[in-house]
Formats: sequence, structure tokens, C-alpha cells
Amino acid sequence: MAVAVPGAASAGSPGTVANLRGQVTRLLTAELAKDTATVCAIVAYPTSSCAQNWDRSLTRFFHHGGRHMLKADMAAVQTAAVSSNGFSATITLPHPLRGGRSAFSWYDNCWMLEK
Repeated sequence: MAVAVPGAASAGSPGTVANLRGQVTRLLTAELAKDTATVCAIVAYPTSSCAQNWDRSLTRFFHHGGRHMLKADMAAVQTAAVSSNGFSATITLPHPLRGGRSAFSWYDNCWMLEK
């Protein structure tokens, strides 16, 4: 399930850096609130167990200081370096979002966090 960021580009158009920053902010806000439905929509997790997996993961992450890291990332989003060709992008945050990097792909008119 893909959820578009407000102001997303029209079908077939590439994503913008502004839309990327908005989606990253949305992801971080969802993680801080433990809103696993929104997190799963942004990561396009293919299984029905996504919310349970993210809830467990976030609980462990918060136990190990993760809330502080997410807040640091949130503070950095608007000025973080972005590399984008409109269809794939990376954003340089203090703490990579997934798998040691913060990489996104543009499809269904929104930026989705890559696995």
C-alpha cells in the first residue's frame, strides 16, 4: 500500500527533493509515535505482519536510545544533503534509516524507503 505525500507529483513525473524531505519527516514522525501502519505504508513492507515486526523493532530501538536518534534525524531533515535523480534518492542523516543508508525509490507517486 503506497500513501502519497501531499503535493505529490502527477503520474509518471519524478519525485522532488521537497517531497522526499516531507516523506522522511512523515516516516520519522510515525516512528516516534509508534504509528506502525504509516511506517509500513512508507516502507512498502510486503507481509501482513509488518506492524507487529515494526512494533517489536521500535520497542527494542527505543530501549537502546533510538528516540534520541530519531529526534536528531528529524532536526536534520530540512538541511540534510540529498542526492536524487527523481526516481531514486538518498538523504544524509545523522543515523541511517535502514540497512546503513537512507535510500528511497519513487513509485506510485511517492517516495518509499528501500529495504
